[in-house]
Amino acid sequence: MKLAINDIIDKHKGKRGIVVGHGPSLNNNSGRLFELKNEGYIIVGCNNWDEFYLNSPPHYWISANNEDDSKKLLPLINKYKPIWVYADTVDLVDQNWLAENIQTDFLPYDQRHFNGKQCSACISHGCDKYRDVNRLTIQEELSKYSNYVGHYSGGYTVVLHSIAFSVLMGFSEIYVTGVDLDYSIGYAKNTVNRRIPVVPEYFDSRSHGGDVINDMKIINDCAEKVGTKIYNTNKNSWWKTFEYKEIP
Repeated sequence: MKLAINDIIDKHKGKRGIVVGHGPSLNNNSGRLFELKNEGYIIVGCNNWDEFYLNSPPHYWISANNEDDSKKLLPLINKYKPIWVYADTVDLVDQNWLAENIQTDFLPYDQRHFNGKQCSACISHGCDKYRDVNRLTIQEELSKYSNYVGHYSGGYTVVLHSIAFSVLMGFSEIYVTGVDLDYSIGYAKNTVNRRIPVVPEYFDSRSHGGDVINDMKIINDCAEKVGTKIYNTNKNSWWKTFEYKEIP
């Protein structure tokens, strides 16, 4: 069933969530995800989660991808049935087709068209196929929810949206694991023997790091305004936006 943003706002009020990336620090917690799910934690995954913790499918699968789109990933979605949350500004699969073929709930979101306006990619990429002048972007929804003036950017990494959705869902605590923001150190341990290439780019002060950190700060400020605490589980992280704390 197609969901609207109001269907997930405060859906998990007071619960604890885990936002999972694919960086090497995930190795510290990947083996615990199954246990933590049984303890009541809500798992929010992204991208190719199945290559890193296949035995613990996430409750929510967040995507902002025009290559691994809904149609390509449908067999995996239908097999594990997470709630599929995807940016329909880049994933342009026909939503009527998706509604007829998907076997779980799905939530399309916008992360480009601030104030409902066209963005620079609209003409060249057709990303305004589902643009709705009355629909807020995920960034604007978070600001509205927390009564925050301003919003974070379009985002250089989908994990920003994963954290934003987690705040909107009302978690009391959000634990971020595997979010190293440094592709030069590779990925977490691959559990299904697939070859994942190391991407020759990285997030730090010489790249998009400053922009990502600014976005993280805005999201953290929004979270604090609604009483949500965000923790980074990697004590060796180069970025220090969130307080360090291990998952209890």
